[in-house]
Amino acid sequence: MAKKLGKSSGSDRISNLPSEIIDNILICLPIHEAVRTSILSKKWRFQWSSLPHLVFDDTFYQRSIGPSVSKPNITKLFLNIFTVLLFHQGPILNFTFNLPSLRSCPQIDQVILYLSRNEVHEIFFEIDPRHYYKIPLFLFSCVTLRRLTLSSCSVTLPLTFQGFANLISLRFEFVDFKTNVFETFISKCPSLETLFIIQSVIDNLHIDIPYLKVFEFSGDFKSIYFGKSCHHLSTVIFNEGFYADGAFKPKELFKSLPFVEHLRLGYEFVYYLIEEIMPRELSLGCLRVLELDIAFWYRNDIYTALCLIVSAPSLEKLHIWSFATDGETDRHAAEFLEEEKLLDHDLKKLRVVKMETGYTKAIKPELDFIKFILAGSVELEKMFVKPYKETVAAERHRMLKKITRFRRASKKAEIVYLDSGDSGEVSSDSSEGYDVDYAC
Repeated sequence: MAKKLGKSSGSDRISNLPSEIIDNILICLPIHEAVRTSILSKKWRFQWSSLPHLVFDDTFYQRSIGPSVSKPNITKLFLNIFTVLLFHQGPILNFTFNLPSLRSCPQIDQVILYLSRNEVHEIFFEIDPRHYYKIPLFLFSCVTLRRLTLSSCSVTLPLTFQGFANLISLRFEFVDFKTNVFETFISKCPSLETLFIIQSVIDNLHIDIPYLKVFEFSGDFKSIYFGKSCHHLSTVIFNEGFYADGAFKPKELFKSLPFVEHLRLGYEFVYYLIEEIMPRELSLGCLRVLELDIAFWYRNDIYTALCLIVSAPSLEKLHIWSFATDGETDRHAAEFLEEEKLLDHDLKKLRVVKMETGYTKAIKPELDFIKFILAGSVELEKMFVKPYKETVAAERHRMLKKITRFRRASKKAEIVYLDSGDSGEVSSDSSEGYDVDYAC
């Protein structure tokens, strides 16, 4: 290729490219394609070997195992991986081992051993979630780590583990922890800023990390508590798949979150709040963004949502997902918002609301909730309403007609009716990114 270009143009333009441009080209290529560039010219021959980012993903896996998917050639796969590692020179800033089709096998240990002998900054590890891989102890000697993602693993700490002093981001997904391993692990990561624990089982979640800003959890646990040093914690997310021990007390959890600004609660977490809280008894004075997944056919879910809303006087953005159901609606749910006098003061800072309606036999509770918000939000700028994906056009038009008749406390409030296929995020200043049907 280089010779042909030389003959046609009188110069070898590929070889004469600046090294930084060549590096940018190689970073954008899959690793097997980056290695193949060594045939272009002498200057390119070993250029790939100093790449700071190595990515072994599903594309690499499919090209390595051979044509027979039923009998993957694992030997060839690791021969290709080891060849790349053998010729690699210089630091590895980012190492990705994302092979969801690969089962746990002894050869992975050799890859981890290689990383432990290099000053790697970021590791992303994921294999087949049906086959947990036992992390070898020498991973914990990677003291230069700044970001770590482990998926489909079991973790046991070595007795000599001194911690990851530079680690700022940690993500565990489908990870099995031995007794007390998790609490010991994070206690030795003092610089953590983001912590994600997805679909994992942990006995005790006692978190006391001074620089932690973002925390996300889904899985099983017995207790959870945030220490007094977590005064930078601003975003807390409890997603679906949340299961707690019977002794779990949501009120105690909220007491340990006085500075949280962004709170997202899945339906399972909302279930634990039912009959546990009263209006304005929570201290959510810093909360600016609230996201909830609730069932509007159930009176207690509506009550819980209202308790959270009125306990957050600084609330600016509200996002509600209505849990879809074909079941019967609580006959008292629709009248609950009219009977309850929870809102004895205006929502003075609420500016943006997004309401995603679910499919129910009776839509009245959801409409009453929208009416409630419109009547009490004096600074509301936009109310986004997104119907259930299977809502027919006639029903959508009927809903919109009712909503536009509701009284609005804010003179600048605009109701934006979204297309059912849109998945955009809540925006506080425009409807850009949404497929808008109507704006009123």
